[in-house]
Amino acid sequence: MGVGRWLRLVVSAGAVAGVVMPPVEGRAQGTADSAHPQRVPTATTRDSQPARHAELPVEPGVDSGRVDSTLAYAATMHIADVVAAALRNSPAMAEAGGAVRTGQSGERVAYGTFLPSVTFTSTAFQSGQHSLALQAPVTGAPGPTLSYPAQSYSGALAASYDVFTGGRRGAQIAAARASTRSASAGLVEQRYATALTAKQAFYNTQRARDLVRVSLTRVATAERALQYADARMRRGTATRADVLLARLNLTTARQQLIAARDTLTTNAYALGRLVGVDGAVDAQGSDTLPAAALALTDSAIVAIAVREAPAVRAADAFAHASDAAVREAQTEYIPGIRLTGGYTWANNSLAFGAVRPGWVVALSTSYPLFNGFVREDDVTRASASAHTARVTAIDQRRFARAESERLLAGLRFAWQNVAEAEEGVRVAREELRVVGVRYQNGVATFLDLSTAQLAEAQADIALVTARYDYQIARASLEALIGRDL
Repeated sequence: MGVGRWLRLVVSAGAVAGVVMPPVEGRAQGTADSAHPQRVPTATTRDSQPARHAELPVEPGVDSGRVDSTLAYAATMHIADVVAAALRNSPAMAEAGGAVRTGQSGERVAYGTFLPSVTFTSTAFQSGQHSLALQAPVTGAPGPTLSYPAQSYSGALAASYDVFTGGRRGAQIAAARASTRSASAGLVEQRYATALTAKQAFYNTQRARDLVRVSLTRVATAERALQYADARMRRGTATRADVLLARLNLTTARQQLIAARDTLTTNAYALGRLVGVDGAVDAQGSDTLPAAALALTDSAIVAIAVREAPAVRAADAFAHASDAAVREAQTEYIPGIRLTGGYTWANNSLAFGAVRPGWVVALSTSYPLFNGFVREDDVTRASASAHTARVTAIDQRRFARAESERLLAGLRFAWQNVAEAEEGVRVAREELRVVGVRYQNGVATFLDLSTAQLAEAQADIALVTARYDYQIARASLEALIGRDL
């Protein structure tokens, strides 16, 4: 081979590497060093957008220089701000907080049954009878007629107290306190569930942005491939089929870019609704993946999930409240005794039936001998609800154990998947480089080059997906046990 031919071959190979291949430093995640065969994820930073080749023309109508060219963000928030705003604006959190306040009010009412109830009443009586005829005491002859206003005014202050309730007050207090504890546990559970939803929305927005970057890289690569195939066809070293396939690849890449931007727009506006912003919200924050090592061992995490998970505590508290409700319903079989006393103030009207001033004290009891099986129905319903609550609490513990084991395994697999995805990106980029050189030398076809480009794009997408699957898996485990890891 002559020196001139050798130089032309070297220059041509370099042109393929520069035109077909995106820069190595522009991939979506730092590649694992080839000197380390274990392929441990770098867990450093997500890659920046691949550098554009300024000398290459861009097709009209395609803005491949910006990720969010179609979005006007109303706010930019970090993950801590997103979680805090979601907790403030969540209807479910408002409902859970209202349940706690309602439970506290019910508890106050239950304690209030130990105090007497006090009432004040007043009446005003007016009659059309204005006269009264009196008879003589002996002869019965009509006597003088007395005339007076037939009206009466009275006021009464009365107090009543349940002397004996058959244990109803104690059962009501126990049920109210258990209901408050159940509502408080439900509030904690809802707080972590809302935080998980906020984190998922945050990561989905970041994932969508990264997928747009991958699509932009694919569009830029397809544009360069089309330009190069067109140039080769003009030189007579490529066929019309190569150019048509290059145009098809560019069209497909642009369609995927449109879909990726649509997904980004959807997720950005969904995040805005979640945090209470009227518009799209940009998710910003550190791109560093948390390390695979957790703050607790697997056995400790499972034990915490079984004993102290917010869902488990809420189910246990509801079961206790249901048991107290059964005891309250059973007190209907015991009669109660009530003491009532009061004093009435009234004028001295002579009208018939007018109220007279004075004291009144009464001790009464009431017990329905038969009320159409209402008591039995109350007890049966309360017992059925209590049984269901106990079974649910036991099942919730089993679920917490199974879910914690599943999430721990999923977290490990997600971390391994990140490592494999990084290796896949490295291999796909190397394959694209080799196929590009072979195509330049006429050994490979443009179909081989197109396949390598598609594999490189799919590897980038797999890496982005793996990174955020790991983030969401970790957040799900933290939400399950109710603490940060």
